Amino acid sequence: MKELFKMKMTRDTGIAVAAGLVMILLSLLMLPFSGDSTGDTILSFLTRDVLMIFGLGIVFVTLYVNRKGKETISDIGFSKRKLKLSIVLDLILAAGLLAMFMQDGIPEGTVILSLGNLFAAVYILTAGIFEMLFIYGFLRMSFEKAFGIIPAILLTSVFYSFHHAGFQPEFLHLFLVGLMYCSVFYITRNMLIIFPFFWGVGALWDVIISSEAGDQIKNVESFVFAAIIWVLIVIWFLYRKIRRNRNALENINCDHGDPDQGREERV
Repeated sequence: MKELFKMKMTRDTGIAVAAGLVMILLSLLMLPFSGDSTGDTILSFLTRDVLMIFGLGIVFVTLYVNRKGKETISDIGFSKRKLKLSIVLDLILAAGLLAMFMQDGIPEGTVILSLGNLFAAVYILTAGIFEMLFIYGFLRMSFEKAFGIIPAILLTSVFYSFHHAGFQPEFLHLFLVGLMYCSVFYITRNMLIIFPFFWGVGALWDVIISSEAGDQIKNVESFVFAAIIWVLIVIWFLYRKIRRNRNALENINCDHGDPDQGREERV
């Protein structure tokens, strides 16, 4: 029962809530830039892709993990815990969800295999990295530590729903989707039980087939934006690696002394 409900708020809880509100604010800031002009496209890219997906999802979570320790990665949901079971269940759940969608039928006139859908799919899966790391990972972990599993599922689903405020305002539907994914996560506590297959089937069908929001990303610009995000991710992690190596080298020099400095003193 202690795991299901508790009250243990800390400074990290406040950080999580603040970060979640920043996410929603960035989403809302997309509303004025929902037009088709070049300026709107650029500003929307900077707001959602650079600041939200890359800034919050990659940079913020990376810095948080670095401050709290590597064990936080496991708490977020990326670990070897029940790895094989998670992958198997991910595939089974994805197949079941796809079968359910197919039973309802594909809307008349909808073309599944198209270049536009491919562009949209690449962008959606890239945005999925953000959702796994920041929403289902960082926020869910923070709420669980503060309030327990049940409140964490509910709060994470609320933030997941309002995360879409600026581009897919289907709040009740997305709240229920969040409940589903977040609840399934707790079967193994490994993110691979929902990503990429189970979440991927739901997100791709929901956005590309069922929602008008998908029409906005069925273009080459979305593919380019996704590619830019991945370039930024690679640059960020290369920078982090170079910085770690440089700090390690400086620590070694401090521990053993600088030989050049000793030579100068002898002279």
